[in-house]
Amino acid sequence: MKGYTKLPKKHLYIIILTLGFIIFLLSLEVMMKVKDINMFNNWLKDNKQYTIANLENADFFNTYISINLSLYFQRIIVPIGLGIHTYLAYVKLRINKLFVFIWTVLLIGSILYTVVGLKNLAVFSYMYIGLYIIVIFTVLSLMTVIEKCENP
Repeated sequence: MKGYTKLPKKHLYIIILTLGFIIFLLSLEVMMKVKDINMFNNWLKDNKQYTIANLENADFFNTYISINLSLYFQRIIVPIGLGIHTYLAYVKLRINKLFVFIWTVLLIGSILYTVVGLKNLAVFSYMYIGLYIIVIFTVLSLMTVIEKCENP
């Protein structure tokens, strides 16, 4: 089949391991955020929520945890989707230039989302950016594999 290439095992391992590390770091960051009372207090001050007298601290804390978990799930959608799609591309499906284009655009979007939200825990953000760059270059290197298969 022209235009569809088998995903090399080397690329599979690089992509899956890097995405796993990104998800691990995202999970670690969220655990640190929801367990640190100082971050919660800073969140209260930043959002000026402390002026509302009818809600208790427990209600604010539940809201804080819900917001952080929602952002966490929003940020892991791209790594999980790429990981599953890469595994399926290796096992059953094949890859083509559309695979490379779509995932490159989504990964660049994830980098931009990380850069826009770069305020606290910047060490994690720089690590995400570096890992996303590794994944982008790995996905882009699939173009040479695809072209070799199309033009033997």
